[in-house]
Amino acid sequence: MSTPILAAAAVLAIATYAIRYAGLRASEVLQGTEGLARQMDLGVIILLAAISATSALFDGHDLADPARVAGVVLGGTAALLRLPLVVVVLVAGVSAALLRLI
Repeated sequence: MSTPILAAAAVLAIATYAIRYAGLRASEVLQGTEGLARQMDLGVIILLAAISATSALFDGHDLADPARVAGVVLGGTAALLRLPLVVVVLVAGVSAALLRLI
């Protein structure tokens, strides 16, 4: 291997561990503040909802087919009902596949 590749791998490894350490320190600091922890939980929910919405409605630059939208909606409903992850994935996948067969 060449020296630049080894140097890049070393920098990436150091940065990865630095980010992990920062996450551990941040969680220790934030455990005492309930308001901030609640806001971060809401932020995660909003981020996941936004990613789900964009992946459900768009396929690249085009609109997604109705089967995908229905699969994501049904999978999201299953997740809101707190069903196990395997069931959520199966509900979304099977419903989209069945709608594509029609």
